[in-house]
Amino acid sequence: MTRRIHLGLSTCPNDTFTFHALLTGEVQAPGLEFEFELLDVEALNVRLAAGEFDAAKGSFHAALLSEGELGVLPSGSALGFGNGPLLLSTDADREPEAGDTVLCPGQYTTASFLQRLYYPEARAEQRVFSAIMPDLEAGRAPFGVCIHEGRFTYADHGLHLVADLGQHWERRAGTALPLGGIFARPQLGQDTLRLLQAAIRASLDWAHAQPEATLPSMRHHAQELSDEVLMAHVDLYVNPWTRDLGRMGHRALAAMVEHGVQAGLLPEGTAPLRVLGRQRLFHLCGPDAAHALLDTQPPAPAPLRPQSLEEEGFVHLSEQHQLPGTLDTHFEGSQALCLLELDADRVGPEVDWEPSRGGESFPHLYREIERADVVHWWSMECEPGQALEVPSLAPPAP
Repeated sequence: MTRRIHLGLSTCPNDTFTFHALLTGEVQAPGLEFEFELLDVEALNVRLAAGEFDAAKGSFHAALLSEGELGVLPSGSALGFGNGPLLLSTDADREPEAGDTVLCPGQYTTASFLQRLYYPEARAEQRVFSAIMPDLEAGRAPFGVCIHEGRFTYADHGLHLVADLGQHWERRAGTALPLGGIFARPQLGQDTLRLLQAAIRASLDWAHAQPEATLPSMRHHAQELSDEVLMAHVDLYVNPWTRDLGRMGHRALAAMVEHGVQAGLLPEGTAPLRVLGRQRLFHLCGPDAAHALLDTQPPAPAPLRPQSLEEEGFVHLSEQHQLPGTLDTHFEGSQALCLLELDADRVGPEVDWEPSRGGESFPHLYREIERADVVHWWSMECEPGQALEVPSLAPPAP
């Protein structure tokens, strides 16, 4: 059965780059049929909060205000590293003071979050992001916060950089800046969320393989039409953490909660966003190591510390579709193994997806495996001269 998904996206180049293959049908999404709508990010924030999308790009600030109704998918996010929304002015020599007007691209955007965090005495006025630089040029306000590709062209409009708010954030928070992500409600169901996550990742991988082919989608929706500007924006905001939030993304989100609560921009008790749609994660190991970990007799079993954790700093994991290749490459000739399925939500904050020697990205767990991490396990055996095969991975009945 095919599930129809109403998916909201922004017109920002990093979104039209990432989703070009899905927008144009270059990549198919088995089990899903998409209805796309491309809008300004603040319109997406408001309509997502109102329940008008199954999933949508939005601001992390807006999602954190949802009181747990929204979660973020692992792929499709934009994190800034020492860069972010720009505070601009027609005057090169001063910063906002009490009572100064600062134009912002929407009340719930991360840009507004940063403006209120670092210039709380200024008075914010909201605009559609594309109107901010023209309004500054026309003298309608002394300051404005610029997002999207305008960061590369503001000087052409006679504007001056007051501060890169992403640099402010990195100096004070010590993490990447969480700008926007793909958000959904858990009610979509785990199977649908995993299909959606897989489709986003496939579209992103397609774009990375032929980046110039995505330019028609970016040009169609961009405010700045220079191909150089569009690709510069992609180079800045489509990075390894767009493919998966990983450890860096989890730390950044925790920092946003901490700083937002301290400044009164998020309610007390705000929890970090739940990550939805994680793919199943597995680890292959020898029977003795698995049995020692899974032993239910006292004393409590010691965590599993594979040799790779000592030598490389991480434990090798695989997604389900990667298991046959992992068996062939690393366990050829083995006659007995155990396959452990790990709780992806529990270990996810300590997992990064990184390229293997062959170029494919694999999940790496940056800590030992604990007994509580294991949700299922399977024994694998074969006769001499035969090859081990991946067992049926339907979870056993409780």
